[in-house]
Amino acid sequence: MPTAISYSDKILFQKIASGDVEAFREIFDLYKKRLFAIAIKLSKSQLVSEEITQEVFISLWVSKALLIKVEDPGAYIFRILYNKLNSYLRKESNHSRLINDAVQFKNFYNNSTEEAVDVNETMRRINEAVEKLPPQQKAVYRLSRQKGMKNDEIAAELKISPNTVKTHLSKALEAIRTHLDDAAFVTSLLACFNEYSHLLK
Repeated sequence: MPTAISYSDKILFQKIASGDVEAFREIFDLYKKRLFAIAIKLSKSQLVSEEITQEVFISLWVSKALLIKVEDPGAYIFRILYNKLNSYLRKESNHSRLINDAVQFKNFYNNSTEEAVDVNETMRRINEAVEKLPPQQKAVYRLSRQKGMKNDEIAAELKISPNTVKTHLSKALEAIRTHLDDAAFVTSLLACFNEYSHLLK
């Protein structure tokens, strides 16, 4: 969706890049209804549209360090939206392969009262984190977790040493944990804004 470049939005992006929650809220308020309208038009699903709209802002926060370099915030936000819609519409099926990881990492979503966590949502977050991994880490992670290969088998497949496989896998798991922590934070942040009910009006 073509949009005029807003210099105020660029300033907000710069503030978000430094962790400014109020600037994040302003961007959320500015774009949430437009993103939801596009999502529901293409997905035909109210629930999916809510989830995708929220995921756009989660991605924005998780990658906030990159926002300092963004010249056109509007185009950047809508590109995230279209990428997520494209993934949904292609019906990517690799979430089910990450079920064991969802169980392993679910505690990163739990609060002090050990609230129940929706496994499907957790798998979506894990898959999002995997997509952000460097190519070698991503390859090692997928061979290990999706294909069930042992470290020496992965080493032979990728022509690297078993120790390198172990290092890549360790870094991949740590990156996923960090992503889940960030995603949990921004999900709570969005909930605190108490704005989602307005998307449906």
